[in-house]
Amino acid sequence: MIHELREYLALPGRAEDLHRRFADDTLALFAEFGLQVEGFWHEAGNRARIVYLLAFPDFEAADAHWARFQADPRWCALKARTESDGPLISEIRSTFLITPSYARS
Repeated sequence: MIHELREYLALPGRAEDLHRRFADDTLALFAEFGLQVEGFWHEAGNRARIVYLLAFPDFEAADAHWARFQADPRWCALKARTESDGPLISEIRSTFLITPSYARS
């Protein structure tokens, strides 16, 4: 099992639009595509920084899930619609995490 930590930084004035996109549509699409969200947060005092954690069996599964998601016409249409006034995000960071053998249960 691997985890992917994803961090999004919304552009100034776009944080609530980004939260709304996750709440109204994106998380449901994640579930349909088998993207397993283990936790979802925003930074205390800074709603422009969203952080979430996903779980995958391995790196190949992560790549396959993201490729299918990003090519999906519903996601493409949603992204286009929610960014009709310009992009929502200034930065996305993705970090893959693995549990060292000494910490496995």
